[in-house]
Amino acid sequence: MVWTEEIEAPDSRDDEVARMDSPCRCGHHEARARPGALDERTAPEGGDTAQRERARQALRESEERFRLTFENAPIGMAIVALDGRLIRVNHVYCEILGYSAEELSKLRFQDITHPDDVDTDVGLAEQLRRGEIPRYQLAKRYIHKDGRLIPVILHGSVVRGAEGEPIHYIAQVEDVTARKQAEEERERLLAQLDAERRTLQTIFDNAPVPLLLIDRSGAERVIANPHALELTGGATARGQYVGRLRRADGTPVPLDELPSSRAMRGETIPGEELVVARADGSCRTFLIAAAPLRDGAGNITGAVVAGEDISPLKELERMREEWTSVIAHDLRQPISTIVFKASMLAKQPQDSDKAQHILASAAQLNRMITDLLDASRLEARRLDLMRMEVDIPALIRATVERTTDATRGHRVDVEVLDGIPPLLADPGRLEQVLTNLLSNAAKYGAPGTPIRVSVERRGGEVLVAVENEGKGIAPEDLPRLFARYYRTREAKAGGAAGLGLGLYIVRGLIEAHGGRIWAESASGKTRFQFTLPLP
Repeated sequence: MVWTEEIEAPDSRDDEVARMDSPCRCGHHEARARPGALDERTAPEGGDTAQRERARQALRESEERFRLTFENAPIGMAIVALDGRLIRVNHVYCEILGYSAEELSKLRFQDITHPDDVDTDVGLAEQLRRGEIPRYQLAKRYIHKDGRLIPVILHGSVVRGAEGEPIHYIAQVEDVTARKQAEEERERLLAQLDAERRTLQTIFDNAPVPLLLIDRSGAERVIANPHALELTGGATARGQYVGRLRRADGTPVPLDELPSSRAMRGETIPGEELVVARADGSCRTFLIAAAPLRDGAGNITGAVVAGEDISPLKELERMREEWTSVIAHDLRQPISTIVFKASMLAKQPQDSDKAQHILASAAQLNRMITDLLDASRLEARRLDLMRMEVDIPALIRATVERTTDATRGHRVDVEVLDGIPPLLADPGRLEQVLTNLLSNAAKYGAPGTPIRVSVERRGGEVLVAVENEGKGIAPEDLPRLFARYYRTREAKAGGAAGLGLGLYIVRGLIEAHGGRIWAESASGKTRFQFTLPLP
């Protein structure tokens, strides 16, 4: 604030002029008090010299208060002549512009104002001078001494004399550079946020798969992209479309068991098949994944759901199962006939050897058909296990006895450590695994070398190992041994019969039991190991 005081001398003493220190640092402006004003204000008629001295002291104190207030104001302040000259400025005003008070006393406010803001500032000052407005506020730009633009907020008012004539302007200036920068940064961040939001919206809307956002930050709502309308039917609440959903086996899905509901309880669902009934009565199968949405504090605020229409894949799967069924029926029937006729022929001494070759070839063909069927069931995840309590050491010994033809030329040693509890497993499938591993051990082992089978308990698992001696398996083949249709270079070069499905099926059978299988080969020894979980 600025205080301006006028001092008038008594009318009876016109030759007495009261002067006060000029409010301008340049010293060229002085305030001349109106004659008589001093005595009128400070000394009653007939007052003595002491009273007048006290009045002068009070005046000096008032002027000092004005000076201190002006100089120590927290914003820039200036007293400006009617023509724009800067009569007096405080130190904050100097700091804003980078000039000294002496340099500014030689300038007008027009000289330090951005050219685009001068006309507006001058126009408002003129309205102020003419009394059309009592004050004004203006966002403008000053030009710093070093050329920088300084954004400020200017508050302007005018000081008038006793007759109402304008004497000078008072300018209060606030440097809003930091505020302007903060606003610009805020605008930049908002623009960036808006751009990111629009990008995400574009991705969401144009994603080639169904996407759903379940927002429960307030009243729960469902946001669906165009592809997700197949799932929701245009519904905006999950309760409106849950009745259209079925599990793969045809049973309905309760609302609290939907992937989105489970996700909002903190679970992540990597993939679950759901069948969606459409308005025309047809059905589509979707693979649904869901995950929770969390805020910055980690609280769950909703869920994101993604789907993939796998109906074409399900149709291919159906066709493949149909094909394998045809293969199983149409090929096994003639094989059965061949086996029957070969068995009859084997009873004739002169044809016995030839018949045995026919029977061996038929058995090999039958195994290939069985492998194809098993591989197909594994891929379709339709392999059924007939689980029952199994004594694994006894099963291993029985399998070794039943595979003596396949392991001919090799001694098979079985080592069983004590304390192997019964397992819940499919004994037929485990025998299939053991038969395959024993056959491979004999087929690729050096002639006359032993085959060792060991079984032991390790924690909550049973570990079974089948080891042979021979050339071993090349390091580059080990990672691919259990891949479908993969055969090592040695197997191809040696002319060993097979489709490359044996180990693939073995891995599928072990994993279906909840176990693991791997192979190691070093120093002429190859060791296949698999685990089975204890109940």
